[in-house]
Amino acid sequence: MSLIKLSRIGRRCFSSIQNSNFLLENLKSRALIRVAGAESADLLQGLITNDIRHLEHGAQGMYAMVLNKAGRVVYDTLIYHASPGNFLIECDREILSELRKHLLIYRVRKKISIDSLEQEMNVWVAFKPKGSEGEVKGEKTAEGVLICQDPRLKDLGWRILAPKGQAPEEISSLMGQCAIVEDQYRSHRYSLGERAYRIIRLGKSFPLEANCDYLHGLSVHKGCYLGQEFTARTYHTGVVRKRLMPLTTEGQIQDKSDTNIESDDGKNLGKLRGVAGNSALALLRIDPALQAKKILIDGVEVTTEKPSWWPQEVLREKP
Repeated sequence: MSLIKLSRIGRRCFSSIQNSNFLLENLKSRALIRVAGAESADLLQGLITNDIRHLEHGAQGMYAMVLNKAGRVVYDTLIYHASPGNFLIECDREILSELRKHLLIYRVRKKISIDSLEQEMNVWVAFKPKGSEGEVKGEKTAEGVLICQDPRLKDLGWRILAPKGQAPEEISSLMGQCAIVEDQYRSHRYSLGERAYRIIRLGKSFPLEANCDYLHGLSVHKGCYLGQEFTARTYHTGVVRKRLMPLTTEGQIQDKSDTNIESDDGKNLGKLRGVAGNSALALLRIDPALQAKKILIDGVEVTTEKPSWWPQEVLREKP
C-alpha cells in the first residue's frame, strides 16, 4: 500500500509552527484509516456529527463523533483532508479494526477504499506546556508529512502524521528542536478538561455530555446522519445536566473509573473517568458540582471549575 503524498499540506502547515517551544510526543495509542474515492465525502457525511464539507472548503482537519441509532457515541475521531476525495481518520488504536468494519458496512456499493495505515504512519503531537514561551514562525517542509493544528482546542497543539520511517529527531529538527517526551500529553490534556477516547463510555455516552459541541465537533446545520434526531433535540432544548469536567487534587487519587464523587454533605455529584498526575476528569452534574463547598473522591478533596474554553452561557427567556 503506497503512502498518500502529503507534501502540499505539510508545506502549508509547517510554516505556522516552526521554531516554537513545543514538546513532541509519539501518540502510540493512536492510528489512522484512509478513506479514499469519489464518494468518500458522502459516506462520511452520513455517519459523523460534523459537516465534512468544511474540509472540502479549506479546513485542514475536524473533530467528529460517530453515533449509533440511539444517539450514543460509538467512535471518537479526528479527520484530515489529505487531497480531493482522500481523508485520513485518526482514532484510538484499540478501535481501529471496529471503526474500519463500521465504515465498510455503510460503504455498500460505493467505489471507496477503506484501508488501515497502522503499519505505515505514526501520529505525533507537538504541544506547548503551560507557562512556556516561544515564537511561531519558520519555513521548513517535509515530504510525506501532514501537520494540522488540533481542531478542538488551540492549546491541544498540533497533530503530525508522519511515515513510520521518520525518525523522532528528524521531526524534532523540522519543528525547531523541540524536546521529545513520553506520556506527558495525557496530563496536559486532562488539565485542560479534554479527555481521551477511553474516557468516553462507548455505546453509553451522549456526545453533548462529552463536550462534542464545545469542541467544535457538532454541526447543527447539516443534513441527516446516524443518531442525529436525539442529538439535535437535546442541543436545541439546551438541557445537558452532566458533562465531562476537569478535577484538580493535591492528594493521591486511584485511577479507578466509575468511582463515586460526592459532596461534603453526601450528595452524589458524578463518576470519575480518568486520572493523570494531579489532574483528573469526571462526568459531573454541572450545577451541584460547581455549588458544592467540598468535592470528595474516597475521602480525598478535589476541586473543579468550568474549563476556560466552555462558551459563556446565554440565559433563555422563560415562555
